[in-house]
Amino acid sequence: MRKRRTFKRTSMAALGTAALLAGPVGAACSSGPTYEDWAATDGAAGRINLDEVQKAFKDSDSATEFEKRVNEIYEGDEIVLIRSKQDGDSLTLEGWEDLNKSKEIDDQDDLLFEIVKNNDRHEMRGHGSNGYYRSNFGAGNFLFTYMMISAMSPRGYYYSTPINRYDTMNRNRSNYRSSSTYRSQVTKNSNYFSRQKSFARSSYTNAAKNTSASRNSYLSSQKSSGAFKSSSTGVRSSWGSRSSSGRTSASSGGFRGGGGGASVIGFVRPSLR
Repeated sequence: MRKRRTFKRTSMAALGTAALLAGPVGAACSSGPTYEDWAATDGAAGRINLDEVQKAFKDSDSATEFEKRVNEIYEGDEIVLIRSKQDGDSLTLEGWEDLNKSKEIDDQDDLLFEIVKNNDRHEMRGHGSNGYYRSNFGAGNFLFTYMMISAMSPRGYYYSTPINRYDTMNRNRSNYRSSSTYRSQVTKNSNYFSRQKSFARSSYTNAAKNTSASRNSYLSSQKSSGAFKSSSTGVRSSWGSRSSSGRTSASSGGFRGGGGGASVIGFVRPSLR
C-alpha cells in the first residue's frame, strides 16, 4: 500500500510539472498569429479573386446582391464597399476595403478593383496588389443600370453602399465564413492566385509592392496595436493546427476577428509571393 501511495504522489507531481511546462506553450499557441504570418495572407495584402468578382458582376440582379457576393469572395478583415460614378461617357464601379471601419468610402480606404463601362464594353481593372489584372468583357450592363436608377448617394455618384447596410453585411459575412461554402471559396481563391502568378509572372510579383499609402498605414497600425492577432483572414497562414485533412483551426475554436466573431477554419496553402 505504501508503494502505491508513493507512486500516486510521484505521478501527480509529474503531471503537475508537465502542466506547468505545457501552460505557456498552450498560451502561446492560442495567442494568435505572428505579424509576419498575418501580413503574408492575401487578405492582409488586399488581394481578391477578380475572376469571381467579374462573374458576380454579370450574375447579380441588384447592388445588394453584388456587395454580398464580393464580401463572400474577399478574405480580408474589413468590409468591401461599392460605389458607382459617371466620368464623361464612362461609367465606373469601384470596390474599396473600408480599412478604417468608417462604414463609408474615404481617403483612408484601399481601392481593390474597378469596372469601367464604355459603350457596350466593360473592363475589369485591379488596383494595388491586384494591379496585374486586366480583363475585357461584354455582359453585365444590368447592374450599372440598377445603380443609376437607385441613385442613393448625395455625393455625385450614381450609387454608394448605404451606411445603414454595413452591419447587415458584416453579419452576413460572419455567418458565411463559418460555413463549409467559405472553405470551398478559399479553395477557388487559392487556385486563382496560383494561375495568376503563373500567367502574370513579374507583373503579379511587382503588384504586391505597389500597395497604397492607405494599405501601408493600415498594416503599420495593425502591427503596432496588435490588432492583427484577432484577424479572421488566416485561412492560408501557417498558424493554427494542421489536421490530416489539410485544414487548419485556431486553438479553442478558432480565431475571432473582423468578420464579426466567426470561427475561422480554412486550408493551409503555400505563400504565392
